[in-house]
Amino acid sequence: MMVLPGRTRARTRGGQFGGWLSAAARPGSTPFIVFTRRTDPKTGGSELGAWLAAAAALAAIVVVVAAVRLPSAKFGQLLVLGAVALVLGVLVLRSPPLATIILIIAIFLRPATPHVLPVETFWIAVAGVVGAFVLWMDRNPDRPRGMDAIEWAIALYTLWNVYSMISPHEYKATDEGVASAIAAAGPLHTSAPVVVWRVIFVDMLLPLLMYRLGRSVFDRAAVVRALLWAILILAAYSAAMSIMQFSGPTELVWPRYIVDPKNWPGRAAGVFKQPVVSGWLLALGLAIAMLLLSRRSEPTWVRRFAFVVAFACGYGIYLTHTRDAWLSGVVVLIIGALMARGYRKGFIVSICLVASMVAVNWSVFTSSDRKAGGVGSVSEVQDRLNADQTALWAFTRKPVAGWGIDRFHEVNTHHHQQWAPDVPWIRGYGIVAHSHELGILADVGVIGLVLWICVLALVIRRLWTAYRTLPDHDLCGKPLAVTAIMALATFISAGLTVDLRCFDFPMLPIFLLAGITIGWSDRYQRSQTAASGQIVEPVTVRHG
Repeated sequence: MMVLPGRTRARTRGGQFGGWLSAAARPGSTPFIVFTRRTDPKTGGSELGAWLAAAAALAAIVVVVAAVRLPSAKFGQLLVLGAVALVLGVLVLRSPPLATIILIIAIFLRPATPHVLPVETFWIAVAGVVGAFVLWMDRNPDRPRGMDAIEWAIALYTLWNVYSMISPHEYKATDEGVASAIAAAGPLHTSAPVVVWRVIFVDMLLPLLMYRLGRSVFDRAAVVRALLWAILILAAYSAAMSIMQFSGPTELVWPRYIVDPKNWPGRAAGVFKQPVVSGWLLALGLAIAMLLLSRRSEPTWVRRFAFVVAFACGYGIYLTHTRDAWLSGVVVLIIGALMARGYRKGFIVSICLVASMVAVNWSVFTSSDRKAGGVGSVSEVQDRLNADQTALWAFTRKPVAGWGIDRFHEVNTHHHQQWAPDVPWIRGYGIVAHSHELGILADVGVIGLVLWICVLALVIRRLWTAYRTLPDHDLCGKPLAVTAIMALATFISAGLTVDLRCFDFPMLPIFLLAGITIGWSDRYQRSQTAASGQIVEPVTVRHG
């Protein structure tokens, strides 16, 4: 594409922010980021003025609300708060990738920061993402249009869950009989109240938005690199808190509930208060750290930092003392050893080290002492077996539409089933579903499960196509596809023992990484087709 001297291109793709950050986006520089933005001299000023006006209005609202809700705050503090809101508002509205990264950070910190602002931070971040994406679409008439098969599948799955939400069902969350049974169950009942519409929004609509954003706006290696570093830093923080929970100094652990998790004594439950989900994030962090560690273009100190994070994530996975979390780590190592072309050696060495440690400590490993690393305890297995039997029983009674979204814990209270005579009936009584797919089957029936499996199957197929077609050594080539495959595989693994609909975080990076990988695969294939002379439109694959 030719650019005339003294002129600036009127349109660019992939909303970006701040020219002062452009140099930092190149490999070999600091990992913190990313995005440059060129605007048309004739229109850029007016667009920027509109964004500034919107951000200023947001800042004024924040200051007024803070003044009302925080009467003891000084004017100087409110002024600083308004200035920060103004700057973030401008940057977010100019850059969908930045807005997306902020949303992921906000939803990661949501369990630890429930009442920091009068309005939940998560919803402000969501509004920023939606606003930035709308403005990006207005600026980019050449954007991808229409929905692909994955988006249609997610949309249909969402609509079926909405139908289940509004349809009448036998049990309700406010059912007094259920409440009495839950109270009688006492500490055995581990479910928490779940707002159904929030489950649909966070675990279905937001993944659809994340997938679309990944496929559309993460079209530069710099912004992809920034996202990988953002996720890696979250994993590094989670690993550090898990290690400090046991080794100290515990005074530095935040949030404080990590030090002594109420439902998981002696385990690293992390920010999410759940060792399986915490282990899943650490496994994803391990995958990303191994990828960045293999990049020869990175500075030595960056690669050393990635190595430290990889080790910390591996040790943090062990400290969860949770079999499914360990399985997620093993899945990452096996996929890396089989598919990570050019950097599989690190995965193979890690597998050998893990296998050696297990062999040396085999008697401890097979014991029932979970704190020592044993896998032989049976109580949690029995909980899950009875819960799974209850889900299968529920399916046989209402196979098509299920008992209603988020009704499994009521079903498991009124109709609790026993897996086998040698499994105590009381195990798993009144708990939420402990299998992602079986929970879906019981709640929204075979139609809902088929639609969800279609989503997974389509994503797997497209990721495999991306792995086969993308170049071997580019950051946004096969290494990115391998990382997305690892993320999805560990998500499926974690779903074997946990209903991931109960957690906000995992769905977002999964579908975002999948969308980014599939978007890069589509652009690469179009560029290859253009290079072969089969089409004449100019197609640009942007590398940074």
